[in-house]
Amino acid sequence: MACWPGRFHHQGADFLDAGPQEPLFGALCHDHVQLVPQSFGLLDEAAVDRLRARHPATTFRLHANVRVLPQHRFADLAVFSSHLDWFSQAARLSRHLNAPAYSAHPGKRTDATLSQVLDNARRCEDLFGCPVAVEGMYPARLDDDLLSTWDEYQALLESPAAFAIDLSHVHILVTRSRRLELQLLHEMLGCDRCLEVHVSDNDGTSDQHRVCQRQPWWWPLLQVIHPAAVVFTEGNHRTAARQPPR
Repeated sequence: MACWPGRFHHQGADFLDAGPQEPLFGALCHDHVQLVPQSFGLLDEAAVDRLRARHPATTFRLHANVRVLPQHRFADLAVFSSHLDWFSQAARLSRHLNAPAYSAHPGKRTDATLSQVLDNARRCEDLFGCPVAVEGMYPARLDDDLLSTWDEYQALLESPAAFAIDLSHVHILVTRSRRLELQLLHEMLGCDRCLEVHVSDNDGTSDQHRVCQRQPWWWPLLQVIHPAAVVFTEGNHRTAARQPPR
């Protein structure tokens, strides 16, 4: 649903019926769809029931801090304990969807250590009753996001935690660090704990969620993704018409 930000959840899902396509990937499969914080409106039991009724062949799952309470929260794994009401409601909706997984952002260094985040991911799995994938991030302007260095990616791989790899985030990490840890990426993408891979395009400075139009440097890595992982595009189709070719 990151392809149609600013739409209500059911409006975004209805675009699936039109058979969306992207220049690089062609026709997009919608066997699996993420419900994301970029969507507008409250996601509650009624909204979930509407989605499942209109799209019975699609398996939905929650991603990050999708709005599940009247007041929007920036709930991530670093603040799991202080936002337990949000996580409890998200878990109820995830079970209502019979979702196979949930993916979460790790959070800020000021709120937790990476070890604490991975411990919270295990607690979150107990609450959701399904695997919880910790998403790799990238160096931001304030340099305060966890899982935004190659060493932390290595630590994630060496942990028992499930994870999600966003290749557009990795592109920013490569650009900012001026390093490409290709062997590490191969190992992470091929690992059976890699539950999701996210794809979109950016210029290496920020997470711009552009639709992929040409093959990026990471294109060959798609061949090594574990067969059980689900690949989600996060390219913004609403701005794609105004997007300059790259």
